Amino acid sequence: MQITCFKFYQQLAKSDSPPGVKVFPMTEYFDTKYDDSEIWYKSLMPNYRTVPASELPKGITFGVKYDALGMNPEFLLPWLKKELDRRGVKFIRKEVKSVVEAREVTGGKIVVNASGVGARELAGDQDVGPVRGQTMFVKTDFNELVMLEGTEYTYVIPRAGSGGVIMGGIKSDRLDSEIDMKLKPDILRRVNRITNGAFKDVRLSEVTDIVGFRPGRKGGLRVEREGGVVHAYGVEGAGYIYSFGVAERVKELIEGEASRLKAKL
Repeated sequence: MQITCFKFYQQLAKSDSPPGVKVFPMTEYFDTKYDDSEIWYKSLMPNYRTVPASELPKGITFGVKYDALGMNPEFLLPWLKKELDRRGVKFIRKEVKSVVEAREVTGGKIVVNASGVGARELAGDQDVGPVRGQTMFVKTDFNELVMLEGTEYTYVIPRAGSGGVIMGGIKSDRLDSEIDMKLKPDILRRVNRITNGAFKDVRLSEVTDIVGFRPGRKGGLRVEREGGVVHAYGVEGAGYIYSFGVAERVKELIEGEASRLKAKL
């Protein structure tokens, strides 16, 4: 599903007016890997190469560089809505408390349950729950995507067309939306570590703080058909990485169900 999504974003980035999707140089660091034997996507990424050991930041055991894709939801989502409108999709804003209710509202034979955290109630899935994240938007002309994975998760992601980056790497079980002021200097310290101090002059009082809740699920992503319902939820913070790949799989499940019903007639 990630491969399908990556290819879709590639096409968007190459379009005449890409909707907030852009190619960025990417550096991905690890502190628990020593080679790329487990990096499954290395053959997919343009200009993929390893970082010489002499260029690794302190405490980093391995690194790779390649051309990656970044997207800005402020542009991508309005484009997607407009594209769906153009294709005749009807949007209904209404609170529903069950799949049965959703079917009554839409009149559809098949319901796609992509309700995020709401799947805990709509699908009766007790493994679903919100995962709190805290990030910072920083105005800058820094134009690279840098990430560290392993014992910690730290990243800097440029937002195409925004004149800034998102930096973060925090997960929490907290359910409040208050800014944790103690996390801000920790995020900045970790980001400076992997960017050679690119943000050493940033004033934390001038950044834009962001707190959100990602739709998590113990056991990970669920994309499957259950009778007349196709479930698609539990992607947590990887929604944009999986999104169009999940949509393609949902389409396959719907068409498979439609073919089965047609064969019965």
